[in-house]
Amino acid sequence: MSIHIRYFKRKHALSLESAVKDCAQHGGEGSQAFIYRSCYGYVLSITLRYVKNEFDAEELTNESFMRAFNKIATFSSKEEGPRFEKSFRSWLARIAANISIDFLRAKKQLVALDDISEQELGPNQVNVSGDLEVADILKLLERLPEMQRAIFNLYEVEGYSHEEVATMLEIPESTSRTYLTRAKKKLRKLYLESIDITAKF
Repeated sequence: MSIHIRYFKRKHALSLESAVKDCAQHGGEGSQAFIYRSCYGYVLSITLRYVKNEFDAEELTNESFMRAFNKIATFSSKEEGPRFEKSFRSWLARIAANISIDFLRAKKQLVALDDISEQELGPNQVNVSGDLEVADILKLLERLPEMQRAIFNLYEVEGYSHEEVATMLEIPESTSRTYLTRAKKKLRKLYLESIDITAKF
């Protein structure tokens, strides 16, 4: 009975930090299940930044967890408590982003270079800030084509340079710039349309 009680208490006292450490040391299925349940929504939100299809996003999310569990022994953090959890979630996010990028890179039909006009290849800037808040942008990103969304996310949200984006997606740097311009124009248009619709009500 005492063993059962100790197990029961330990089970309910499990935190993300203790689950990660236990998983790294012992690979326990219970700890993996706890991490999966605790972080599934967060990882899904990352993959949905890159792909439009929810089924694809769910598949990428599950793949992200499988890779994370295989590599969890390599994760290390000197932080504790909430800082540890934030560090682990960031680590998970990088895995999910890399898997999403691999998925996009494999879809060769995504980038049709002959669809880019000469005018678009020049220096072109569209300010997407101003009235647009972060929450607005993330919501509207769902309505962008996958490549535009991926490049906008990598450049504007993740902070990569066009050179780095081009390398990751295996596209010319000029294409990265052009698709970012298109994404910003589309976001601005969608946002203005949403304001107009709201005003009518």
